[in-house]
Amino acid sequence: MPKLTEYRLTFRAGFHLGIRGVGLEKSALHLPADTLFAALVDAHRRAGGDPDAFVAPFPRLPVDGAPVEGDPPFRLTSAFPFAGRVRFFPMPIPLPRWFTPDTLRDRRKAIKGIRFVSEALFRRMAAGEPMDDRLFPTEAPPTPTTGVALQGGQFWLTVEEVADLPETLRTHPRTGKPLPLRALRGRKLFAQTRVPHVTVDRITSASEVFHAGRVSFAPGCGLWFGVAWQRPEETIPGDGLTYREAFRRALAILADDGLGGERSTGYGAFDWTEGEGPTLPEAEPDGLLCILSRYHPRRTELPRVLLGEGTAYELTAVGGWLRSWGEAAQRRRRLWLLAEGSVVRADATGDLVDVRPLYPASNGRFPHPVWRYGLALGAGLKEVDRG
Repeated sequence: MPKLTEYRLTFRAGFHLGIRGVGLEKSALHLPADTLFAALVDAHRRAGGDPDAFVAPFPRLPVDGAPVEGDPPFRLTSAFPFAGRVRFFPMPIPLPRWFTPDTLRDRRKAIKGIRFVSEALFRRMAAGEPMDDRLFPTEAPPTPTTGVALQGGQFWLTVEEVADLPETLRTHPRTGKPLPLRALRGRKLFAQTRVPHVTVDRITSASEVFHAGRVSFAPGCGLWFGVAWQRPEETIPGDGLTYREAFRRALAILADDGLGGERSTGYGAFDWTEGEGPTLPEAEPDGLLCILSRYHPRRTELPRVLLGEGTAYELTAVGGWLRSWGEAAQRRRRLWLLAEGSVVRADATGDLVDVRPLYPASNGRFPHPVWRYGLALGAGLKEVDRG
């Protein structure tokens, strides 16, 4: 079973993570594994490390060559929200697997609105338990007895996990008394706001106002991600550091430097802790895997990992800008990845993909690879038992 080391990020002033095709006014809520890995490699390089040596053990797909096989020293999940001692996971995609047609018809709007499920619920789903009776009630008066909603239904957890939420979420702000369970639907784990900024023209000194989206978390809340270490004490060639040491050094740099966009205005800086994480359920050899990181199937894995009973997936286009020392900021090539929560065959592996920009021969060649992470890490799923 994959045993994770947990890393918790508590943001000092919120963060901004751009969404492809959307202006600065919007920000994503979670931090994808490919964004996190790219930031770690960049921080490793800025600390004096060799990025080529860092990625050498990973399976890779170069921009103009044959796939390179590898055995990664670690795999990581995307970063998802946490609240107190409650970790949240992405809502798995194949809803008919866990809900009857009647439930999907009557509660489709509520189910579609769920973005994250708690660890206890995620484990029940992985174990093959039907989830119809564990849904939180509608906005009508009934008191929840099994499932509870937060943030208007975007977060779903069990009644037992309410005690593990931060006190600021589960108690009245003035009286300090515990809130009724049905009132937790209105409590916010995070807030998305538009923050005004001003840019000044260098020539005319004319000012122009623009807005940037910011995600701010409630006290005791933030993002967590897991790392499945395979060879943490392996030394990176030429650097003298082990992968665990290099990982911690890069994370410490990013804590002050920030993650995401708008870092020059204070976004993205965080404090972090390292601790024992969850153990993910093992997938059976011919079973299914619910992925917790964005996934890029290898050529040899297609179409097999996406076919068969029980598979379901969502594609997401990953584009954006790259930063390279000594080079102007440029658009990297767009890459299609499977989103977190997708369900694929259990033998899914994935690779890193070089997404450096390609130009006509007369314009020269971008000087180094730009690796995007696409390794699969997830939880095995059992068949749903409906008695």
